[in-house]
Amino acid sequence: MDLLDGFKADQVLARLDAPVMREGPERTEWQCVRDDHAAMAAAGEWTDLLEALRYTDQERVMASGGRRVAPLISEGMRAGLSLAISKADWTTAKAELAVLGSVYEKNPEDYCAAQVLAQAHVDLAEAKRGQTALSQLSNETLAETSAHYNAAEDLVTLFDPIEEMSPLLAATRYALVGGIEDGGAVCREWYEDWCDLDPEDAAAHAAHAVNMLPGWYGSLSAFEREARRAVRLTDGVTGKAAYAIYHLTAARTLGDLSPTIDHGFFFEALGDYQSATGCQYRANVTASLLSGLVMDLRNAGPTMAYQLTKSRAALSDVLWNRLREIQLDCWDHGTASLAFALAEVFGPALKRGARIVRRGDGLGTLVRRT
Repeated sequence: MDLLDGFKADQVLARLDAPVMREGPERTEWQCVRDDHAAMAAAGEWTDLLEALRYTDQERVMASGGRRVAPLISEGMRAGLSLAISKADWTTAKAELAVLGSVYEKNPEDYCAAQVLAQAHVDLAEAKRGQTALSQLSNETLAETSAHYNAAEDLVTLFDPIEEMSPLLAATRYALVGGIEDGGAVCREWYEDWCDLDPEDAAAHAAHAVNMLPGWYGSLSAFEREARRAVRLTDGVTGKAAYAIYHLTAARTLGDLSPTIDHGFFFEALGDYQSATGCQYRANVTASLLSGLVMDLRNAGPTMAYQLTKSRAALSDVLWNRLREIQLDCWDHGTASLAFALAEVFGPALKRGARIVRRGDGLGTLVRRT
């Protein structure tokens, strides 16, 4: 798309003097947590790992970007299995599963050991299903995935997430929804338990949002109702942020925003979503989505003029008041989308020779004296 005032993307990007990163520090931090605990698992330090997992879970310890630390530790403990799955090395995967099984056998009263093993079963089941369309899976593969889901269900039902005060256990129980027979009947109840245990965790809303879309357990109208219900469940803690998370998830899953979206409500929710952490990861995610939305609305023509005006105002607010650094890994369409957003907001100043700089809590423009 041609940029505002006839600018080319490279011309706009050449005027950008704010920090630009290929990958943001939040993602780097998440990977460091995984890697550190994967190294501990490789060294057989299971007692220390289970203690760390329990503490970070029950204390709701948060990493940058709003991510919970406990799931990252659990991912680190399952790193060997994940690597084998990524290579489709099923022999090694079974061996890694056996290692996690032995950890649970030595700690049968520890819900954390059960969670790691149960999630490993879910990982294997989802990987096997992901090899081909569900309708084309062989009877042997279907039986294998069902066995993994059943094993995971047997493990997580030994413990009550509410009694254990464990959002991590609630999350793994919710992960069963797609693989058990009555998943549609229990998903709302299990989602509500997860929200009660940790209303600030965006992962709960994102997981449930997928299941409420058409093709899973919902419809577009049901999706919108659940998004509003999610706000009622958590508005005392995160405002309208849950509504934003639902529609961000829909955009990633469907490739576009849901047609049921209430744009005004959504823009308010995006503000709460970013304010909940105040981090640059969420600011970049928000700016990327709004850039794509403005681009689509410009293409839609005069019938969408009102929505375009509101969307441009929301994009302007994020760039002027929230975005201090560019994290390219958050921009779905890369530098093309970034250049479009910058031209939309700062175009008039760029035409006068200004450069885009970091200013206050966001970006601004500056005409440098020569």
